[in-house]
Amino acid sequence: MGLAALALAWLTGAGTAWAQSYPAQPIRLVVPYAPGGTTDIIARQLAHRMSEKLGQQVVVENKSGGNTVIGAEAVAKAQPDGYTLLLTNDATFVLNPVVLPSLSYNVSRDFVPVAAIGYVPLVMAVSGSLPVNSLKELAAYAKSRPGTLSYGSFGNGSQPHLMGALFNKLAGTDLVHVPYKGSAPAVSDVVGGQILLTFPALPTIQSFVGARKIKVLAVSGEKRTRALPDVPTFTEAGFKEMNISAVYGVLAPAKMPRQVVTKLNTTIVEILNERDFVEKNFAAQGMVPMKFSPEQFSRYIDEQTQQTRKIVALSGAKVD
Repeated sequence: MGLAALALAWLTGAGTAWAQSYPAQPIRLVVPYAPGGTTDIIARQLAHRMSEKLGQQVVVENKSGGNTVIGAEAVAKAQPDGYTLLLTNDATFVLNPVVLPSLSYNVSRDFVPVAAIGYVPLVMAVSGSLPVNSLKELAAYAKSRPGTLSYGSFGNGSQPHLMGALFNKLAGTDLVHVPYKGSAPAVSDVVGGQILLTFPALPTIQSFVGARKIKVLAVSGEKRTRALPDVPTFTEAGFKEMNISAVYGVLAPAKMPRQVVTKLNTTIVEILNERDFVEKNFAAQGMVPMKFSPEQFSRYIDEQTQQTRKIVALSGAKVD
């Protein structure tokens, strides 16, 4: 065997041995949103179970701001050693590349998709005291108050931003967009009456719905969610163009060893196959698991990016 072949064999063996010993220290799971929102909730549920399966603590670190750009940048610049990961939704890996022309990171260049986690329906949430009970009633209410009401999102170019812009166009309303650093503060301002509505994922509002502080007028998805069986889908409510869900996944810095990507993907898919975990943490909140391989997740990102370009063009949404 020549020196080159020996060197390659040694490197391959060393890489395999290193991957087998991974993880040897705590893992940092960066969430690019404020605590309390759906992404944060999902991350903490998953991190707890990953810690048990991997034998090392998986620590959630919130780095909010810039429509997830701040947290994403931090992970893109981290060492690709498997000890810094990003758990986020498709605002980071689909929407930002479409709506932010000066985006500092490139998904295909700076990240490797590790595992999709699942998708969560987004809902139209208004205050429980608002005197409307349907999207058509809401449209009439808002049209009678042009330019005086606002809707909240979790950032410029986020799914709720696009959904609000779509609602304005489809319903003929003039709601003003107010971006927040996460869904939780937007929901709080709906409850407090500072804004008219927002489009959170279900986990963020479960307690508010139970306390009747939040009223849900419509939910995304092809069928109604079992968490809110009496709430119509956007399609049933006559606004099928607003049928947008939030997809969650784990990404890592580019050039992370393939063996580590595989180990993390295998671990996450095993968790998603645990019926008790899914029923307790995900299903009751309306989340549907997505058990993708890294390659399937990569193809999904590419396909959704192309679809999102069409949605943005239809909505007419502008990123400030």
